Amino acid sequence: MGVQQAIYGLIFLLGFISISIYHFRIRRQCIYLVKLTKPRAIILIVITLIFCSMAYIGGNLWYYYILALAGAISIISGVVSEGIHEKGIYYRGRKGLNILAKWEDIKDIKIDTNKNKLHSFKLKTTRIYPGQYYRQEDITEIKKFVEG
Repeated sequence: MGVQQAIYGLIFLLGFISISIYHFRIRRQCIYLVKLTKPRAIILIVITLIFCSMAYIGGNLWYYYILALAGAISIISGVVSEGIHEKGIYYRGRKGLNILAKWEDIKDIKIDTNKNKLHSFKLKTTRIYPGQYYRQEDITEIKKFVEG
């Protein structure tokens, strides 16, 4: 492996690690965490398998697997870091990045207590459909938190 490839690998690895740390920090700070549904769990497992198979096809070297796992953990951390925070609602944006919708910018929140789902909220002029599911106990507390 050349020096240039090692530097690129290190940059990617540090990038994946910093993104993961950022997302896990958000998760730790959230008051109410999203529930990982079966479809999302399956998708995350498939993503991890795809990354590992890319490492295998790429040359079956140990540092490819480390880079692949760091990339998969980066994606997984972004999915599990959604939730309700003191400052607002963290949700996945169009480009896969977590975005904070601040409480002062949110106009209307629709919660489906039958499905334990945050159905939508209006952010300034745009309606956002985050598709976030919560535990039954949490959804009733979220409804009280939002209304109060």
